Amino acid sequence: MRSFWIVALFALGACSHQASSAAASAASPPPMLVDQRGTTMPLEQVVTHIAFRPYIPPQTLAFAVLPPLGDLDTNEHRGIGIEYLAGNDAMLLSQWPKQAFSIAFGKGETVLVPCTPTHYSTTSLAWTTPRGLVMTLQPDGAMQPAAVEREARRLIKAGACR
Repeated sequence: MRSFWIVALFALGACSHQASSAAASAASPPPMLVDQRGTTMPLEQVVTHIAFRPYIPPQTLAFAVLPPLGDLDTNEHRGIGIEYLAGNDAMLLSQWPKQAFSIAFGKGETVLVPCTPTHYSTTSLAWTTPRGLVMTLQPDGAMQPAAVEREARRLIKAGACR
């Protein structure tokens, strides 16, 4: 009988450990892509560290101040990263002031054209805006390139290229 209680106590301990581990993992989601790109903070704080009015997509999840594409680390050169939901997919929209340099990828063969999404990797796109911003769109997880392209066109149509 005594061995029964010892086994029962071990079983209860194992169950409570699994339950607490499951609760802990449910309470803390995995890191988002925006966490790896910059310093996350509420939008109200992010906008005090940049010098332009960003395009904000609906269904936002998190915001971050991004290091500049070039030049000094000042408000005039920093960018904003916005992780948001596009349907069931998490996406990262990043925006920076273009500054006085041209943007090209690879060996300079792909130059960004205003309001025209251009691949800079298999599933990541970039474009410039007439207001002088550089924007990039990346999926946070696996996603078909065509779906990322559709999302970029949707964002541009909704105002991400003004």
